[in-house]
Amino acid sequence: MDDRDKDPAVVLPYLVGRPLAAAEVYEAFGYRKSAYYKAARERRLVTADNLIRVAKYFGLNPVDLQVRFGLIPPEAVIEYVESASGHRRLPDRQPEPGAPIR
Repeated sequence: MDDRDKDPAVVLPYLVGRPLAAAEVYEAFGYRKSAYYKAARERRLVTADNLIRVAKYFGLNPVDLQVRFGLIPPEAVIEYVESASGHRRLPDRQPEPGAPIR
């Protein structure tokens, strides 16, 4: 699920589950056609703000989009969910040699 090097106009139809007109993609990002391509060229298209806007527009999960496009590592999401729910994972540790098993 690593789409960071892909054009969002290619990824979004797959996620939405239908073909998308180019104009609909520009609108979802809040850009006109020329501004969309300029932002893409300048690598300013895939930002947290833009992906949240696109997620709202298409009814997608904004966290999923940010993970897919490499803005949030999946491990950070897992850590956040576990800490927010009160379930803390203990670090993987091996017992000291000769230590009693508890």
